[in-house]
Amino acid sequence: MLMFTHAKRGLVKWMQLATIQHRCFAAAGSRCWKCSSLEVKNMFFCASCGTIRETSRDKDFFELLKINKEFKIDPSTLVLNYRHIQSMIHPDKFAQKSEHEKAIALEWSSLINKAYKTLSKSIDRGRYMLALKGVSISEENTSVDKEFLLDMMDVNESVEEAQTTDELEKLGSQLSGDIEALNSKLIELFETNNMDGAKETIIRLKYLINVENTIKEKLLQLNLKS
Repeated sequence: MLMFTHAKRGLVKWMQLATIQHRCFAAAGSRCWKCSSLEVKNMFFCASCGTIRETSRDKDFFELLKINKEFKIDPSTLVLNYRHIQSMIHPDKFAQKSEHEKAIALEWSSLINKAYKTLSKSIDRGRYMLALKGVSISEENTSVDKEFLLDMMDVNESVEEAQTTDELEKLGSQLSGDIEALNSKLIELFETNNMDGAKETIIRLKYLINVENTIKEKLLQLNLKS
């Protein structure tokens, strides 16, 4: 009985040691490059020595910018978070630091900029959310129904034939309504985890946004001539 108790205690100690070692190895990649501390003040700085931490490319853009992982986001919160983070890690803040710290700050700033640009545009945000689920959309993807493609051909033809600002603005207004409707649909599709539906809707959205950009370019040209 005594031998069993000692063996049991030994097993418990071994399991505790193994757990501690596992945690240490798992966190090793998160150690401060300067002081090796695991204490984190925030994602960007070491709590022990205050040095800027090396970039965490395993974190997704929503985590980086402290935004809920949802298609529907608050644009003002996104902007505020982005500006706050850039005020901390912008390379200009590290002009008097070591070359390594300057390089890290540049990496962070580039990564945060990329995250912001991706999440600030609905179509890019949607594609990114699909990518997080392992769903990709190729540039040549046209997996939408023929009726929609025919409608797009008609809209493109109308844009090409439009000669006045009023005509273009009317077409642009109609497209804006369609784009808004697709964005609303995407909120529901992502909330219900309907990735196939989200993928098809994003492809449609891409077509509409391309036409909308064409209208904006043509309006700009007309305004320059007038």
